[in-house]
Amino acid sequence: MEVSKHQHTDFLCKFQIKRFFSVILVIFKMENEFQFPFKYKGTYSKLSVPISFPFDASIDEFVGRLMTAHNLPCFIQSDLQNSLTNFVAKGTASYHDSCAQEALKTLQIGDDDIGNLAEKWAKSFTQEHVAYTQDLKPKQDDNFAEIYHQLIHSPALESLLNLEHTYAMAVQDVISNRDQAMAKLQARQVNEMERAVQGLDVTHDDLQVNRLAALHFENTQLAEAKWANELINLQTNQKREFKEWVYRLNEDVKNGQEGQVSRKIRAMSDSAPPPVEEQIRVDERRMEESFTIHLGAQMKTMHNLRIVCMEIQELCKHKPLRIDGRIQPQPQRLQTAMSLFSNSLSGLVLLVDDRVNTYTGVKREFATICQQSTDFHFPDLETQIRVAQQYTTKANTKRQLRKANSDSPDGSSGSPSDEISSNLKQGDFYITKHSNLAQVHVVFHLVTNDSVRAPDLNSRHPVIVALRSVVKCCVDFDVHCISIPLLLVYEMHEEMTISWCLKRAELVLKCIKGFMMEMASWSGNQSRTIQFIVPKGIAADLFEQLSSMLPQIFRMSRTVDLTRQ
Repeated sequence: MEVSKHQHTDFLCKFQIKRFFSVILVIFKMENEFQFPFKYKGTYSKLSVPISFPFDASIDEFVGRLMTAHNLPCFIQSDLQNSLTNFVAKGTASYHDSCAQEALKTLQIGDDDIGNLAEKWAKSFTQEHVAYTQDLKPKQDDNFAEIYHQLIHSPALESLLNLEHTYAMAVQDVISNRDQAMAKLQARQVNEMERAVQGLDVTHDDLQVNRLAALHFENTQLAEAKWANELINLQTNQKREFKEWVYRLNEDVKNGQEGQVSRKIRAMSDSAPPPVEEQIRVDERRMEESFTIHLGAQMKTMHNLRIVCMEIQELCKHKPLRIDGRIQPQPQRLQTAMSLFSNSLSGLVLLVDDRVNTYTGVKREFATICQQSTDFHFPDLETQIRVAQQYTTKANTKRQLRKANSDSPDGSSGSPSDEISSNLKQGDFYITKHSNLAQVHVVFHLVTNDSVRAPDLNSRHPVIVALRSVVKCCVDFDVHCISIPLLLVYEMHEEMTISWCLKRAELVLKCIKGFMMEMASWSGNQSRTIQFIVPKGIAADLFEQLSSMLPQIFRMSRTVDLTRQ
């Protein structure tokens, strides 16, 4: 009969423990005297019997033998049995306690710390006993990222991207239906409210108008919850189906039959409904310049710099195209998918306000883009935002405690007296991970306010200091391409003159140059790509002045002609 490894380990462990305690039992024996007083024929008597522990005999049988051996009256048998049962229970507990103490003394070996002894016992059980060992067998979800990375660098790349685009179009279809339904509901409610207001004091009174407004609000909440649940259910099903397709495709690739699953995925892609824009979208020509620079005094490192005039959301928008009935991915999306689980990630600095949510401004636009397709590898944005909110409260609590301790004159530990805020401070940032964006894997949500519009911004401003921390995170976590708003704003205002823009750009470029030179001491010489984003709509001559500042601030890479005499 064959015995598995776990069964063999379990048997050895049980045998060793049994043998260990057998030695203890032989060495340590405990004997107590059982005494039972009783009255018989007007005379008080007492039964005394020595009992050794461990007591392995049956109590009923032992009582019967005592009754026969000592010729005891039958009416005391019940009391004798109850008394003996309690005596054996207490003696057994005391015996086991004594055995445990002897076992600990045997294992102690000069160590008096009970914590170390407990750690030894825990280590012995987790390493030797099969019931307490950890399951080291890799689960299917644990190697999903590895399988995906292998497939995305194989001929199955096209099949995976087609599958992602097909699911993205299904999500966009639900979002489109949701927007249409909500627009119709809002239009109907507006008409009903206008008629009610016009008929005030005629067909409606104030109470009826208030009830109508409350009913409209309730109906809107119910409709939003309905569509939100439908979208969550769709994305949950897509995540599960996507993993199943990846595993099936991986098995077919191993068996040399990758064409079967690929044809099924292609059929799904071809049968998907066409988007509203059937024609190929041609992006308008945008202003951009690229430079190659060298940084460092002795050991120079080559980096790539780009300055681009665009909206920050264009780096995140996922745009599946259909050409001749077939879905074609963007080249940028292709590169992003191939580098998802690699040492060359792409990041983006997103300027947000101090509230950790997705309700207003650029945060709402970013959340809308993330919702356009399912994230198959990371939690959705709402889940990551909730986690960030929890850490925000913890961080503010620590700040308040630190402030209370520093304000205490005697140096004693203080306690926060003010209410703990759930908002972040300027210069703080939180990070979210994404696999469904066009050109971005990691997003640094950097908190700013209206102070960044001031003309006297310096290198010690919290936002500038935060940029250094962002660059440090990029170095630590292999983010080799980072996109940064050059002017630290997304929209141009009246006070932002040409001189203001040039001064701000000079400050940011010089600070980024200093941070990049620090990279050599952080992680060695590795090439990086820094992309500076300027707001869309600036004048062409201003863009030329901004791009001309790069070769003035950074050291450019030049080609040397060795043929010239």
